[in-house]
Amino acid sequence: MTTSIPNNTSSNDAAPAVGFFGRRPWLFVVAAFVVLISAWSVLFYIAMNNQPESVPLKHLEQIKP
Repeated sequence: MTTSIPNNTSSNDAAPAVGFFGRRPWLFVVAAFVVLISAWSVLFYIAMNNQPESVPLKHLEQIKP
């Protein structure tokens, strides 16, 4: 009875081609933060240019008992 040992070595020939971003996944995190900061900047810009009109408050005289 002979026992065969499985071949557990990996070959680079069978590996899928990894692209630029596949080798640098941290670039997705950086890109996500850039998009997030850009979105916040646009929202603040829109909010500052479309402020509601200021309404002056009417000061009431103090009531004397």
